[in-house]
Amino acid sequence: MTIRKTTLALAVIALAGCSSTMDKRQADGGFAYADVKPQPPLQAPAGLHPPKDDGKYAIPQLKGQGPVGKELDIRAPRLVLTLAGGSRLEESESGSKVEIDATDGVGDVVAIINSRLDEWLKARNIPVDKRTGTDIDTGWFVPADQDSMMKAADDFPVKRRFAIHIEAPAHKRSAVVTVKSLGAEKADDDEASIGSGERASVAVLNDYLAFYAGKDTVSQREMALSKYRPIAVTLSQSGEVPAFTLGADFERAWSRLPMVLEHLGFAVKDIDKSLGTIFVSYEGNPDSSFWSGLFGGGGKDLSFKHGKYQVLLGEKGENTSMTITDKDGQPLAADKYSEMYNPFSELMADPKLEEFKK
Repeated sequence: MTIRKTTLALAVIALAGCSSTMDKRQADGGFAYADVKPQPPLQAPAGLHPPKDDGKYAIPQLKGQGPVGKELDIRAPRLVLTLAGGSRLEESESGSKVEIDATDGVGDVVAIINSRLDEWLKARNIPVDKRTGTDIDTGWFVPADQDSMMKAADDFPVKRRFAIHIEAPAHKRSAVVTVKSLGAEKADDDEASIGSGERASVAVLNDYLAFYAGKDTVSQREMALSKYRPIAVTLSQSGEVPAFTLGADFERAWSRLPMVLEHLGFAVKDIDKSLGTIFVSYEGNPDSSFWSGLFGGGGKDLSFKHGKYQVLLGEKGENTSMTITDKDGQPLAADKYSEMYNPFSELMADPKLEEFKK
């Protein structure tokens, strides 16, 4: 008896929830208007003329038949959420479309978009029916089954397929991502209407953008930590121009180098990552415990003239090359590199090195 009562209560709750959801989708009141038939034109009695009609209040004929009555979803359309860094919407844009621009340090944003699409599809267990270049057609799945922003894509179990398209210019510094519904089927025998494919498409795009933003957060955290990871340094000379080779990729080297330069007595004045250039001024005698330990006493200057310099980084396979020039772009003499090598390499390899408190 108890089981019967519990089952009945659950059924009532389920029906109530369904009814509540439908109430949000449907207009209040009846839907008798949907059955109204066109009235015949006014017939004037014999011997009388019909009133003149200038057409001012004529109702134009519809080109197509949209949903009416209970089938009409009155909820406001879903909005695309620009959650990912560099994502934006054009003011006139509508629907499930977003443009993503490359952020600082990113050259090919299209490659990142594609890579994270693969990760997102795998993480959400969304099947892929077809993939051609920048176009993906998903297989059937139920968005409401996803524990994500797609959960409210439909109010009832509905199977959907989507087309995902990436449109990118040749420079690959930006790309437009579009999601469109390719069709829907009811996942059970519920009599409720399926709902708008546009709302579901926007929910799917928003979920991808949230996933994309989450990956950005992880990447930014990794970059923030990378400045504290030791990097090996070697001194080499190509022809007459000496250079340091840093045992890390460009991003890691770029992240750690400003902190090390400050410990050497350089003040960072400006940076241009697109050119791989850090503009510094040598001020000497940094307030660093490293120098005290190295020289057994107070700080010691390098024999650099106080003034402006440029530190240039460049990719060198899996490593990074580093050269230094004066303010006029002339390379430093080899003996300056030799003098700088020991303190510079030890600072780059010091796992306990921290930024100066300012």
